[in-house]
Amino acid sequence: MHAAKDTVSTRIANFFRYNLIWLGYRLGISIGSRIRKHRIRLSKRLDHAFDATVRYGPFAGLRLGPANVWNSADRGSMLLGMYEQEVLSSLRDIPAGHDTLIDLGAADGYYGVGVLVADLFRNAICYETNELGRAVIRSNAILNGVQDRIEIRGMAEKHFHEAIPAAVRDASVLLVDVEGGEFELLHEATFRAFANAIILVELHEWFFEDGAEKLSRLMLDSASTHSATTLTMGARDPSAFPELHGFNDNDRWLVCSEGRGRLMRWLRFDPR
Repeated sequence: MHAAKDTVSTRIANFFRYNLIWLGYRLGISIGSRIRKHRIRLSKRLDHAFDATVRYGPFAGLRLGPANVWNSADRGSMLLGMYEQEVLSSLRDIPAGHDTLIDLGAADGYYGVGVLVADLFRNAICYETNELGRAVIRSNAILNGVQDRIEIRGMAEKHFHEAIPAAVRDASVLLVDVEGGEFELLHEATFRAFANAIILVELHEWFFEDGAEKLSRLMLDSASTHSATTLTMGARDPSAFPELHGFNDNDRWLVCSEGRGRLMRWLRFDPR
């Protein structure tokens, strides 16, 4: 009888434990969804106030069209020049002689068009899988008057570098943000092909169970041609922007958020 009571008690305890875990999971999704929707509202507010034009940072003056295929919640931080500040700072710190940005995973063309508006590069080659994304890049390039300096291509395959002349590769910066696909696209042959180029990679090793092994292999493949520096997402200061002074504390900090699943890191590979 005592054993039977223990079994019933255990089942009841497990039932409540399971449902509490499930409830917590559902609440987490609900809160995350509500936060993202509010970030979109804040972005729309800034979009209207700034006439859809980046006001701060190296891309100041970049006009953003109404359509986007990536994350509309990030638009506010883009307009303020805070989005991926680490990448922006790294792009500003490129030695002379690197004329072309090659952007793998170009999304809406924020970087591909932005670097041309900022005159950080003479030309850009944008690879984007999504057909609508390619149309938005083209539209944004026309909106900013740089359509003659940008080439828009489809998906970057494993040997994409073979379709780019060696002279262009040698004078380029390769920017890679392909949501985990970096471990397929970047291998020893890629690093050799871009031996004279600077390579910036957004890391997503945490997408994979063997992510540490993939990252180790990436570092090994690059070792003979490039030296690596890690960039880690740092602080943002919303108080620096007078346009946010009327926002409440929560909203100011939400404008800074990029909605990341964890602390983001990038690798910058410089030629040896």
